[in-house]
Amino acid sequence: MSAKKKYSYNIEAQDIDFRRRVSLRSLTNMVLMTAGRNADENGFGLLELQTEHYTWVLSRLVIDMDRFPTEQDSLSIETWIEHVGTAFTTRNFRMRDGAGTVIGHAKSSWAVIDMRTRRSVQLDSIPSMQQFVVDETVPVEEPGRIANVEGAGANSFTVKYSEIDVNGHVNSLNYVQWVSDCFSLDFYRQHYIRRFEINFLKEITYGDSGEVYRQMIAPEDYLFQIETKEKGTACRARILFEKVANKEAGK
Repeated sequence: MSAKKKYSYNIEAQDIDFRRRVSLRSLTNMVLMTAGRNADENGFGLLELQTEHYTWVLSRLVIDMDRFPTEQDSLSIETWIEHVGTAFTTRNFRMRDGAGTVIGHAKSSWAVIDMRTRRSVQLDSIPSMQQFVVDETVPVEEPGRIANVEGAGANSFTVKYSEIDVNGHVNSLNYVQWVSDCFSLDFYRQHYIRRFEINFLKEITYGDSGEVYRQMIAPEDYLFQIETKEKGTACRARILFEKVANKEAGK
């Protein structure tokens, strides 16, 4: 058991996009896998909680990257719990490439819910978490509330079997994919993702359908709102891009 631990990942073919860089979905997956592996090793992982009819749910996440890894890279992610509150816990991440250079950070907020009532439970029900708190932050702001979006529809979805996870709702990565798919290949040829934020508000379940609305609030800065016909606003997100020319010039 370790309060602070590093996990290594090889970049596989399924992790990269057409530019041969790790996709936002794949990077988010590695961050979430890191959180799960560390929680498992420390005795309060998903399967352990489910024996008591509890489960972890991701509330908010922010990822801030200097650069995304490429197919030639490996990636290591260090993680630790910074804070345990009444209803939410904050978990931090630090990303390094194969040379050991820090290339990004992430910060996340998690809650525990009762799988029978779908309501949150107080985290003092897991007292062992306190012994894994590390008083160390990362240079990323706390994931905050994203404003209401007043944009046009940019993507649509209907939830199918493959999008449902062990908690019985849409896997977090599908939200990331729905948002990522709001842009063309030409747009991605000209832009890198600098920062990604997401707020989860309501569960989306099998058969739900809806749209992703997109609003540009500044050049290269976009807000998203995932609306379902059945439940209303289920999620909001933000992606801050950087133009390829600017990124290359900063090397």
